[in-house]
Amino acid sequence: MILKLIKGTHVYSPEDLGEKDVLIAGDKIAEIANDIAISGVDVEVIDGKNTICIPGLIDRHVHITGGGGEGGFSSSTPEVQLGSLASKGISTVVGLLGTNDIGRSIKNLLSKAKSLREEGINAYILTGGYGYPPNTFTGDVREDIMFLQEVLGLKLAIEDHRSSYITKEEMKRLAAHVRVASMLSGKKGFIHLHMGTGHNHYNTLYEILSETDLPISLFSPTHINRSEDLLEASIEYAHRGGLVDLTSNITLKGSRGRLSPAQALKYLLDKGVAIDQITVSSDANGSMPVFNEAGELKGLEVAGFQPTLDALKELVSERGLSVEEALKPFTVTPAKGLGLYPARGVLQEGSYADIVLMDEEMGIRNMFVNGMQFIKEYELVRKGTFES
Repeated sequence: MILKLIKGTHVYSPEDLGEKDVLIAGDKIAEIANDIAISGVDVEVIDGKNTICIPGLIDRHVHITGGGGEGGFSSSTPEVQLGSLASKGISTVVGLLGTNDIGRSIKNLLSKAKSLREEGINAYILTGGYGYPPNTFTGDVREDIMFLQEVLGLKLAIEDHRSSYITKEEMKRLAAHVRVASMLSGKKGFIHLHMGTGHNHYNTLYEILSETDLPISLFSPTHINRSEDLLEASIEYAHRGGLVDLTSNITLKGSRGRLSPAQALKYLLDKGVAIDQITVSSDANGSMPVFNEAGELKGLEVAGFQPTLDALKELVSERGLSVEEALKPFTVTPAKGLGLYPARGVLQEGSYADIVLMDEEMGIRNMFVNGMQFIKEYELVRKGTFES
């Protein structure tokens, strides 16, 4: 086993640890300390001068098998490629189905996640999709969560004209199933809720929480920067203890003008939402449909990964957050929400070596996933099987 030693980098775990050396042994971080010296064994030394060292980014909402379809079969979006993840510093990805959970399946989704894992990326999935009853692998949400290692939870759409308009009782039963199956399998367990622009927002969830002893952490809403009303409603949800997810590919257009994802995050902070209750995901390779007031499809774009990296940079360069604080919604907080912490989402002794070295402009200079190097001096050195 060849050791890798990163010398003299500024480590953010995401806690600011100052300038340190980082020793990688196999797929784990063996030590983070001052002036680590190794002798008697082979060691690859990486110069970390003038870099910051951060955990690999965790993207908890990606259409790894593609998404879309609102404009017909030809409007489906393509699968994710390994290089598109690694080049943006993403070491862990959670795949899910979107609107078309009829033509696309959980079997296909699981196969793609296994493919990414074979290629070196940490890949997981959510069972279900937009519809109800949920699209599953085994025919039962409980069995998917309990017996399939890669399945971390359930995806469901609410308050959206493309959803199945699930009733309160149906959602209550689903939530109970997710909770018990997750407990039995030792997983965090949650329902990842695609939030549409419906006016009911969180009312159904609040009723379920008041009528049961289910925890608010079981419900994880995403796309909360889709509209002004939803963003405002999400402040109350976070104040009640919920974890909320912003989408980096959404620029909110409203009475305040245009709010970038970074601006929306800063707005939440200004309203008293704790940074530890916010995550940011991309919705990458999903479609970005535009509907008119009559509900007619007027346009379609494909979401990418670059906006996530842009949001991180903007939080530091323009929105006044420290690197330590800005990193949390992209690393440690999603890791905790997914039940992957402390193995992932942090840099500490014993955690997996998912490491990104960034230059002073926050460009990705080097990247490691499970100790394997994917980017070396800005060049992608590990690609997918069919990537040129």
